[in-house]
Amino acid sequence: MPQQDLVNQLVDRVNDFNRRIRDLEEKVRNINARVNTLDDSLLKKTKSLSDDIQDINDDMSEIRDRIANLEVDIKEINREKRKFVTSQEIEEIENYMDLMNPINSSFMTKKEVKKLIDENNSNGGLSKEEVERIVEKKLRQKD
Repeated sequence: MPQQDLVNQLVDRVNDFNRRIRDLEEKVRNINARVNTLDDSLLKKTKSLSDDIQDINDDMSEIRDRIANLEVDIKEINREKRKFVTSQEIEEIENYMDLMNPINSSFMTKKEVKKLIDENNSNGGLSKEEVERIVEKKLRQKD
């Protein structure tokens, strides 16, 4: 019977090895299933990220185009702006208009000018003081 015991022990060991191999095979199948699941998940995420990156690149391209258009518009506005009158130029024009305004300015008639010329010619011309006096008189009349 020792031989029978030895055979039984060998059968038990072989059965135990078979069970262990089946367990290991089951674990390998589970690991393969997980790897396949992770692989599928990774592929989906990669595709999703690729799509997102493409969308971002498209948006960036659109933004670059819009910025380029804005730069062109700004240059056009600056060109047009140069054609407008500045406030300083308007003030100068207003000053000239005030200076030449017939309502505020005092003009001499032809008769007054001829009379003044005749008086000056008979007196031998105007002196500096007389010219200043006439100018002062006209300026006071203006105010």
